Amino acid sequence: MRNVVATARVLSHLDAEARESLRLLAETTADENVRARDRPTIDPTAIISPLASLRFTDRVEVGAEANIAPFACIWGGWSTAWARVRAHAYVGAGASLLAGNHAWDEPGTVREIGMAEADVVVEEGGVVSANAVVVGCRIGRYALVGANAVVIRDVPDFAIVVGVPARVVGHRPAVDDETERD
Repeated sequence: MRNVVATARVLSHLDAEARESLRLLAETTADENVRARDRPTIDPTAIISPLASLRFTDRVEVGAEANIAPFACIWGGWSTAWARVRAHAYVGAGASLLAGNHAWDEPGTVREIGMAEADVVVEEGGVVSANAVVVGCRIGRYALVGANAVVIRDVPDFAIVVGVPARVVGHRPAVDDETERD
């Protein structure tokens, strides 16, 4: 496991050309085998672990200086919903952002029922901590989702949420929009 983490650390610091080559390789080896998909919209300054999972990528956006950790899952919707990680946001190791869920109110097996799609968005500066799950809702600007939380409702800007289901337990200090980031 230590070798995997060390490799991921090295790969996340590749120059743009090497990162593009790796992305193209991953695109061909991790094809959904369902239908042709477009490439995700990824800002060149974003850092995405090669161990992260991006699926249904024609509806995935990753903003400037966003950071996607190893084993994170970012899945756009099957047909209409988007998964968006805005600028300066962080998605922790093993966290999942899912643009919808199965339509459980329909009869049949998982393969037979439809999808209930809804956009999932992590706004600017938002943090989704390790192993948290966010299904079809908005994480507000600079909000913090605690580790292992399950978020099924929108989270307000600057809120701190924890638990299953996630609930607000506090608020982060507001950010002055004119202040430069480090």
